[in-house]
Amino acid sequence: MRRAAGSSRRGWLRLAMCVALLSAAGAVSADDTRLDAAIGKALFERPWVPAPSSTRANDGLGPLFDARSCSACHPGAGRGATALDAHGRPEGLGLVLSLFRADGGPDPTYGHRLETMTLPGVPVEGMIGVTVEEGRRVPHADMLGYGALDPATHVSLRVAPDLRGRGGLERVSDAAILALEDPDDRDGDGVRGRARRLAVSEGGSSIGRFGWKASHATIESQSSEAFSLDLGLSTPLRLEPWGDCTKVQTQCRNAPHGREGEGEPEITGAIVDRIVLYLRALKAPATQTEPRAAALFAATGCAACHRPSLPATSGADVSLYTDVLLHDLGPGLADTSGVPGAGASEWRTAPLAGISGALAHGAGLLHDGRAANVAEAVRWHDGEAAGARTRFEALEARDRQTLVDFVSSL
Repeated sequence: MRRAAGSSRRGWLRLAMCVALLSAAGAVSADDTRLDAAIGKALFERPWVPAPSSTRANDGLGPLFDARSCSACHPGAGRGATALDAHGRPEGLGLVLSLFRADGGPDPTYGHRLETMTLPGVPVEGMIGVTVEEGRRVPHADMLGYGALDPATHVSLRVAPDLRGRGGLERVSDAAILALEDPDDRDGDGVRGRARRLAVSEGGSSIGRFGWKASHATIESQSSEAFSLDLGLSTPLRLEPWGDCTKVQTQCRNAPHGREGEGEPEITGAIVDRIVLYLRALKAPATQTEPRAAALFAATGCAACHRPSLPATSGADVSLYTDVLLHDLGPGLADTSGVPGAGASEWRTAPLAGISGALAHGAGLLHDGRAANVAEAVRWHDGEAAGARTRFEALEARDRQTLVDFVSSL
């Protein structure tokens, strides 16, 4: 449903409301950057509502969606919930079902994501089901509202990742990441990391830094995808007001939305900028490195991929315990198919910083939340990480526990 008012008025109305709320709470600073980050935090946490509504500053949700706010899947900007109930359904928000074909395209009926929530008058897409087989989570789509998935469509379970400190990856140059590549294993350590090169609209490529498969080069790109797929909200980078609805889903495409004019996004660039600024400002939890534990981390080979720090183009080094490269972790962790640029068993080295928060809230580890603790996660590592796993298992019990405690504290 289009509105006559201009998008600029709508965007600044949203900002003004946030400033007023934050000022009343005493949460703002005179410094513009801190103020913008505070506004971004408020926007990250606010619930969005369907259009049309009396609260025009935050309408446009859906029609299909997985959550009503960013913080619903990223509580405290941390990792999403991963628990399953007795029927194999996610108990909270944080697990999503990605849909993809080998060419990287979406399912022709359901799009890139199986959305589990909907607005009145629009059929829901379905429910996520998970079967656990020898510890491995095998996902499937249940109670489908628009017929079967295309036979060529693959499904993969994904957990909403921890966002704290991840903005620092934008301060690591492409050159610094490329310098870590060793696709031919020239040093003979069994580790063959490679950067994921992403095509950009201006031509050429950029290096993927964000997402389980390093599918985004910037926080803005990652956030815009989340707005579209998770909330059904359009942004300057993703202008479709119906989010992930396909041409087959006519009721979804014809449902009311929050766009005010043709080609205008529901979420203005100013709003996206402030959320991005907030995410960039987030700090990873502070940790203290015990020398013996750090030595074990290096000796087992964990640090070959989970590099404690990366050089930054400005400011302090980025200490997230990742190399941002894709690594083959073997068939046990593999999707049923790869996509252009990333094989089925290739995963970007997940940053370990913040893992203590996930464990404290009972969230599982790895891309689908299958591992209940650090030791389980290590034992799922294979492929390029097989040597590190073997060395981990060969440690004396006391040393192994020291290493587990260290990683669990990050």
